[in-house]
Amino acid sequence: MLFLDTNAILYYLHDVKPYSQIIEDITSREDELSTSLRVLDEAVFTIVRTKAWINLGIRRIEKLKEHIQKHGYKHFEEDINELLKFLEEANIAVVEDKATPQELIETTKKHHLLPADALIALTCKHYGIDTILTFDEDFKRVPWLRVVP
Repeated sequence: MLFLDTNAILYYLHDVKPYSQIIEDITSREDELSTSLRVLDEAVFTIVRTKAWINLGIRRIEKLKEHIQKHGYKHFEEDINELLKFLEEANIAVVEDKATPQELIETTKKHHLLPADALIALTCKHYGIDTILTFDEDFKRVPWLRVVP
């Protein structure tokens, strides 16, 4: 099973060359694809922050929160729906994040990772996923993961 990290999903959705073609080539050879709720959280947040900045000129998180409180997600729905459509069409399984607080802290420290990356690595370990599609070099420090490309 191949796990897709946030950057792989976003580069593919936004057709960022040459990454999007690399992602398509790799995922087309795989029978089982997966990601996690943490990755979806990161992807949706990045989509919303980027669209708010580009389309609405909102750069500060406080202003984004005010905008969402007032208008909801209507300005971001199309992009979020594209993400959900991609997950469905590519048959990407979304797994629950799995780690204990102690595992998270230990993995963060031992492998010099940000907590979100440690959670992703531990989730992969829990589900027996040994390969991650990412352009984040930090995952190369995780001994139980093979990083592609």
